[in-house]
Amino acid sequence: MFKNHLFHGITAGLVSGIACYLFYSILKDEFMYDFSKIITSMNLFGACMFGSVLASIGYFIAKKVTPKYSDILFNSVFTILVFASLISPMLFKLPLDFDEYLTVIFPTYAMTMHFFPALIWFALKPIFIRS
Repeated sequence: MFKNHLFHGITAGLVSGIACYLFYSILKDEFMYDFSKIITSMNLFGACMFGSVLASIGYFIAKKVTPKYSDILFNSVFTILVFASLISPMLFKLPLDFDEYLTVIFPTYAMTMHFFPALIWFALKPIFIRS
């Protein structure tokens, strides 16, 4: 059972990492936004993998502790944590050599990618975890 949860987290992390990388590449190529000094593609994959695997472990623990209310409890906590993680890009201070226009764009760019791991995790959940 734990193996399914862990495989779910790894798969969601890989898929969301690919989605983040594609989003990153499209913005970099089409709109010429280059945030590579701040965040690299490896950081994107690492953050997606960490968040998705951590979510799967948390869901497994919630299922063991409170089987009846695990979905409500986990979904609420996971959603709150995803929204709380949006604070970091909003408060991030860019280096002084960045264009002023890019300092306005960066929070929106980063906040969009914060939702990819959660979105992919919830989308793949029915495939890996059957109630």
